[in-house]
Amino acid sequence: MQRFDSRTLGIIGIVSAAVLFVAVNVVSNTWLRNLRLDVTEGASYSTSAQVKPMFASIKEPIVVRVYFSEAIGRASPRHAEYFQRVRDLLQQYAELANGKIKVELYNPEPFSDVEDRAVGFGLQAVPLGQLGEVGYFGLAATNSTDDQQVIPFFNLERAQFLEYDLAKLIYSLSEPDQPKIGLLSTLPIEGAPAMPNMMGMPQQQPRPWAVLGQIRDTFAIETLNPGITAIPADIDILMLVQPDGLSDAAAYAIDQFILRGGKALVFVDPNAESAGMGGPPGGGDKQGINKLLTAWGVRMVDGQVVGDLEAAARVGIQAEGRPVAADYVAWLQLRAGHFDTSDAITGDLQQINLGTSGVLEKVEGATTTVTPLISTGLQSMRMPADKFIGLPDVVTLFREFKPQNKAEILAARISGPAKSAFAEAPKGEGIATAPHLSESKQPIQVVVVADTDILGDRFWTQNSSFLGEQVVVPTADNANFVINALENLTGSPALSALRGRGVKSRPFELLESIRRDAEMQYRQTEQSLTGRLEELQKKVSAMQVREDGQGQAILSDEDQRTIESYRGDILATRRELREVQRALREDIDRLQGILTFVNIAVVPILFGLGLIVFAAVRRRRRRRSAAA
Repeated sequence: MQRFDSRTLGIIGIVSAAVLFVAVNVVSNTWLRNLRLDVTEGASYSTSAQVKPMFASIKEPIVVRVYFSEAIGRASPRHAEYFQRVRDLLQQYAELANGKIKVELYNPEPFSDVEDRAVGFGLQAVPLGQLGEVGYFGLAATNSTDDQQVIPFFNLERAQFLEYDLAKLIYSLSEPDQPKIGLLSTLPIEGAPAMPNMMGMPQQQPRPWAVLGQIRDTFAIETLNPGITAIPADIDILMLVQPDGLSDAAAYAIDQFILRGGKALVFVDPNAESAGMGGPPGGGDKQGINKLLTAWGVRMVDGQVVGDLEAAARVGIQAEGRPVAADYVAWLQLRAGHFDTSDAITGDLQQINLGTSGVLEKVEGATTTVTPLISTGLQSMRMPADKFIGLPDVVTLFREFKPQNKAEILAARISGPAKSAFAEAPKGEGIATAPHLSESKQPIQVVVVADTDILGDRFWTQNSSFLGEQVVVPTADNANFVINALENLTGSPALSALRGRGVKSRPFELLESIRRDAEMQYRQTEQSLTGRLEELQKKVSAMQVREDGQGQAILSDEDQRTIESYRGDILATRRELREVQRALREDIDRLQGILTFVNIAVVPILFGLGLIVFAAVRRRRRRRSAAA
């Protein structure tokens, strides 16, 4: 080494480092391809252990064809990166399936046979320029019986749900015989047929709720009439949505279905806001379903809606003729702390939105076990359901809210031995003649939710336009909860671990708490000032109504001075009210700015200062060593 000067040694070192860098990359791509480290919260990029057996149990071959135009990758680096993620994830699935899944990658160039096959599968063409060039980024998969599943285009807005979309697609091809759901609902969950208006033209009718499409991706659905006298033999699970007005025959059929081992997912609501034209918000006669719930060990508190101060949704309202934002205590945005994380149904959910939900209570002496799945926080309060019919006063509800320091049950799992709600079979034509069961043959499995608005589109979706088509983008995990519950009740929760990974709502909790406390104080001050303002306006009106016989107002000089004084007080009160509102907004903005700075800038600054200190200490040690 002494024969080389420092410059030559430096060049040799750089070349050696470059060779070592290439070698490490080659070795890592070859030997460490399947080694992954996921440090994201909730392991968003990891394949769940529950899902792996689903791929290992695939018996017939599945061919997955991915069509990606390289021109799209050149025009949009984000799509190129997304394609790599799709490819890597499918290759993982192929390895888990032990050769039963074959992944094929195609570049559909214009006017090629590959493009023709992509068009034949129904993939979406995306225009790339003004010269008519188009590109494709979609997927088509088939099984040995020519069943077909297609993703027309990998929309970036659904990138967070990629793993679920792919696993669900493969699952539907590997399990063509879907479990059947018996849907019984008095709400317009399935939409309504187009009816002609007075001009003879069809008018727009409610569309099927988006959650129904999500369910149909995994399950077959059979609609049941509320007047049923027997449950069809091929039904695996009953899904009851506001089953008002159940006859004794229908209630008995459901009762015996559960006692014979059937499963049920039940949604009941004291104020069904999503009823629309399908019925009154409060629903109809609940005597039948209440009788069943009581036999199963739970009851919904009659005529009560629960609010939660901490989980209240921020909504826009009109106050004093202008739009303002306020906390609506009856619309709840529930996050991880409100869920039972040990249960497969709710363990991986991030956020669920409810609207004017009811309250569930355990029945004393019940033989079943009632396990809360979703609950409010301690800052909750029961309120009469009558307050929410029509247009509720959001500000007054917030102002009058008094937390009861008690968590209320919003959804629960019921399991264990149960007794029949009927001493004997009711009399009537068409009632099943099977032997009457007075108790369950095995532990029952029922999930009850005290809200139906959890299913309504406006509580968990927003529509986004893409290439002229409407794309439903989830904003909460409401549908995930429903699918998780159905899959869990069928005994096939393979896909449930993939749900709830896409919705990440991470508010500044400290900011929300301080903002809520400040707004509570503001509302109290606002109430005082508003009352004073109304009193002054009444005094002015009372003085102005005194008239003479000809309809002219009678005002003395003293009255005019008094009115001017009152009007001055009114202006001062309004000015004070605006000042309170402005101060509240300034305090919140200032605090939000500080928290944003701390969360975003402080850590890099501290890291940089640490590096400077480290470099200074190291330099000082070198000087000491050189001096010695």
